[in-house]
Amino acid sequence: MTDNKIPISSEDRAKKITGLLGLAARARRLVIGTELVCDALRRGKTGYLVVVSENASENTKKRLRNCCEYTGAQLQTIPVAPDMLGHSIGKKNASVAAVAVTDANMAKAIRNILKEGA
Repeated sequence: MTDNKIPISSEDRAKKITGLLGLAARARRLVIGTELVCDALRRGKTGYLVVVSENASENTKKRLRNCCEYTGAQLQTIPVAPDMLGHSIGKKNASVAAVAVTDANMAKAIRNILKEGA
């Protein structure tokens, strides 16, 4: 039996990921915002997955990359604008550059979606 998977577009992947992040936010399994993500990583409160918007500033990306390297957390960039990321997690008028997923299963589901496009 052959595996006839239809390739998934980056827009569809982004919708799936933001949907999962919204679910994680409602389940209170997210740390929201660059400062809080870095603080949580330093305290060892999260370590599953850090998601950053591709449109975040280079300074923000560098800061998160350094925090993740120091703690061993995985950093993933997603093709979503910060305002869309904020909207998807329930922050209607906020621009959110980064979130950290604190649930292992949710982080695994997001990684699987990201692999689909690789």
